[in-house]
Amino acid sequence: MFENDTKNQHFVTQAEQRLNAANPEADDKNKRIYSFKLVDRENYGLVLENSDGNRISKNLSASDIFSFDVAGDSDKRLNFEELFQKYESHVVTHTSNLLDKLKAKKDIKTEIIDLFSAKFLNFVRNPFSVAKIINTFPGLAAHAPTNPELLRMYRRIVDGRKPHQAHRCSELGISNVQYLEWLRILFMLLMPLKNGQPNFFDQIIKQLFEDRDNYLAVWVCEYDHESCLLPDRGYSQPIPNGPHMAFSFNLHRNAFITYIFADPRTLLDGKAHPEFLDKVLADRKSLPHKPIDVQFFRNNRELLAIYNGHVVYQCHERVFCAVKDGLILPQGRRE
Repeated sequence: MFENDTKNQHFVTQAEQRLNAANPEADDKNKRIYSFKLVDRENYGLVLENSDGNRISKNLSASDIFSFDVAGDSDKRLNFEELFQKYESHVVTHTSNLLDKLKAKKDIKTEIIDLFSAKFLNFVRNPFSVAKIINTFPGLAAHAPTNPELLRMYRRIVDGRKPHQAHRCSELGISNVQYLEWLRILFMLLMPLKNGQPNFFDQIIKQLFEDRDNYLAVWVCEYDHESCLLPDRGYSQPIPNGPHMAFSFNLHRNAFITYIFADPRTLLDGKAHPEFLDKVLADRKSLPHKPIDVQFFRNNRELLAIYNGHVVYQCHERVFCAVKDGLILPQGRRE
C-alpha cells in the first residue's frame, strides 16, 4: 500500500489545478497555470511570475515531501500516495456533478461531502501549514497502531531513510520533530487501523456533517467570465475560528465553494427567545437527516472579491489562476 516510485508529490492535486488551467484544451502533461507571488499582503499586491505560466505537472509539488523511507539503491519509496488517491480520484467528476445538479435543482449532498473530504485533505497535507495541522490534531501523533504490521510500518516514519528531510525542513522553516509529527498525523488520520472501520479522517468528516448541534451552510458561487484564485495552502478561511468554523475552496477557474459550520445559539444570541430557540433546535434534531442550507450564487462579483481577497491575504506566498490579468480583488488597504 505504501510502496511506489512517485518522487514528485503534489500537495494540491494536479486534477484540481487542471480545472484552473490557462490552456484547458491542451494535453494533461502540457497544461499550465499562472503563478502570482505575493508582494504586499495588506494591499493584496501580486506579481505575475511567468507570462507563460507554470507546468501543472511540476506545480504545487515537492520531491519526496510525503516519503518516509526512501530506498538507497532503487526508485522505491514509502509514502501516502495511495491513501491520498481515495479522496482525490473523483474530484473532477464531483465538481462537474455539483454544478450541474445545482442548476437542475437536484440533491447534491453526496458531492458536498465528498468534495469537502478531498479539499480538507489539501489542508491536512499542506507543507505550508504544518504547525497549524499539529495544533488542529493535538496528541494524535502520540498514539500508535495496535496492529503489529501497521506498527512496524508506522515506526519507519521515524526510522526510515529520508535524505530529503534536512532540506525540506530548512525550506519550510520547521524542525525535524515537527516534520516527523506531521507525517505521523497523516498516517494516523488516513490509514484504516481496523478492518471494516473508517479511518480517523473519515470519522471526523462524518461527525462534522452529522452533528445536530451545528448549523451547516454551503455557498457555491459560479461565474461566466470572472476567475477564482487557487491558494498555495489549498484553502482559505472567510471567518476566524471560534464558535463557528468555515472553509472556502476553489472548485475550478470560475467557481468556488464555502462551508460554514456554525453554532446556532451563538448565531441567534439576542435575536430569539431561549425557549423558542430550544424548540427549534429540538425540532432540527428530530429530522431524519441533518439539513444543509445550500445557496447558489451566479456572477456575484462582491462575493468573488471577498473570496479572492481572503485567498491572497491567507496564502503562504503564492496564488494561482487561469488568467494573468483582470483579477477581482478588494479595493484599498485591508483594515
